[in-house]
Amino acid sequence: MTALLRGAFIAVTATLLCGCIAPMTTREAQTLARERVVKYCEGHCGALQLARTQKIKSRWLVDIEAPRQKFTVIVEDDGNSKVTVWNK
Repeated sequence: MTALLRGAFIAVTATLLCGCIAPMTTREAQTLARERVVKYCEGHCGALQLARTQKIKSRWLVDIEAPRQKFTVIVEDDGNSKVTVWNK
């Protein structure tokens, strides 16, 4: 019985770890970028619109536009991100 439980534990753990190690998808990068811009703006930027997303090597560049500004967010595969602001 313990061998069965041990096997089930290993299977569940391996499944969960594969989800953490898998490369980031476009949608995940866009979601992280949008959350980061919303946090950066604190409600002062107006309506945000996704403009463009591209992957360069191991990072994502996500462009988001607001009425007066354009944001470029660099999203790393580990979830870290950096916001750059451009005036229109």
